[in-house]
Amino acid sequence: MGNFVSDFIIMTKPRVWVFLLITGIAGEVFALSIHRSLDLIGFLYVAVYIALGLMGAESISNYFDLSIDKKMKRTMNRALPSGRMKPSIALYGGLILITATLVMAIFRSFWSFAFMASGIFDYVIIYSLISKKRTSWNIILGAYSGGAPLLAGFYAFTSSYNVVAFLMFLTIFIWTPLHIWSLSIKYREDYAAASVPMLPVNRTTKQSMRILFPIALLAVIVTILTGFEFRSYFTFYVGIGVFAIYVLLGLSLLTSYLRALVDPDKRIMKLFVSTNIFIGIFFVIIALLSILIPFIGL
Repeated sequence: MGNFVSDFIIMTKPRVWVFLLITGIAGEVFALSIHRSLDLIGFLYVAVYIALGLMGAESISNYFDLSIDKKMKRTMNRALPSGRMKPSIALYGGLILITATLVMAIFRSFWSFAFMASGIFDYVIIYSLISKKRTSWNIILGAYSGGAPLLAGFYAFTSSYNVVAFLMFLTIFIWTPLHIWSLSIKYREDYAAASVPMLPVNRTTKQSMRILFPIALLAVIVTILTGFEFRSYFTFYVGIGVFAIYVLLGLSLLTSYLRALVDPDKRIMKLFVSTNIFIGIFFVIIALLSILIPFIGL
């Protein structure tokens, strides 16, 4: 039983969904802070259904990706392709988790429900089932799902439009292809063997890196804009510090990209790791500073 539970959790790709859960939590903390609300039970409730939804979506995605994962060296030892777990477990387990998520979400907030439902649909159906095996722009079509947990967390506590929340979502949306395509460059042969038309499979490394340039630049611009808007929730000098943090964060990402552009063979995985560090710091800082808004904010 222990091995089964362990294999199921590993199958849901916890390194992926824990990161997305952090973005959802950041959205929750930001919403609660700007409304000067302390709703611990609501916070935990929303975090639970976001986590369950992410796990469910990843589980069904693994079911759809079985034929691909069997052909890729990087994935062939996962629970499904290795035969340690039956595909039906991934499918029905995922459906149960998603159902639980949507039921919990609808009782909390219509908008939170809507973002969770649309995010799951985008990832499972639009990305995994339809576009992943058909177009090199698959990750663009699936990028919305990466930002949906953030919006689900934020709109679980409010129904008002917020510029910072939108910019946070936009950051994830733009960051996603930079993150995934940098990994795809490294594992181009794996994706080609599995007939997955990721952009770097159909382009040379130099072409792929050039395509990533406007994406990296846009990610930096949106990061700086997020810092600029986020600063308005704090007193003047604290706000300047917040803005400076996000300027430096954006420039560090651009620097990492430019280094990879010069020598992609040696630095492409460093760019991939940098994108992980960037997005982690981005949202951890959002969450930590949001906690301080009721104390040092305007």
